[in-house]
Amino acid sequence: MSPQGRETECMKKKLSTKQFAVALYEITEGLKSEKLDEALRQFVLLLIKYHKLKQGARIIVEFEKYAKKKAGIVEIEITSARKLSGTTLNHIKKIFGEHIESVENIDEALLGGMKVKTEDKILDASLKTQLNNFKNSLI
Repeated sequence: MSPQGRETECMKKKLSTKQFAVALYEITEGLKSEKLDEALRQFVLLLIKYHKLKQGARIIVEFEKYAKKKAGIVEIEITSARKLSGTTLNHIKKIFGEHIESVENIDEALLGGMKVKTEDKILDASLKTQLNNFKNSLI
C-alpha cells in the first residue's frame, strides 16, 4: 500500500461521527439555497469517500446536539416517580438556564423525588437514593 493510501486509511478510522457533525455544522452555518445544497452534496461525497455514509443517522444526531449547544440550548432529562406539575417543571427548567429542552420520564422505582440528567451531570434527589445513602450511613 502506498503512503498516501495508508494516510487515507488512517484518516477513515480516526474521524468520529462527532467530528463529521461538527464539520457539517461549520461548513453549512449561514449558507442558504444553492450554496447550502452544494455544501451538503460535497459533504455526502466526503462521507462516501471515508465509508461513513452508513453512520449518517448518528452524524445527524451529533449535528443536532452540536447545533443546540452552539445556540445555547441545554437538554435535560427529568426522571420522577410520577408526572410532575407544570409549575414544578418550570422551576426545574429555570434552575438550568433560559434555553432548556426537557424530556420527562416516569420511573416508579424511584419512590419519590427526581433525577435530573444533563449532558455531563446527574443530580439524583430521588427518595430511593436518599434511603440507600441513609442505610449505608448506618452500616
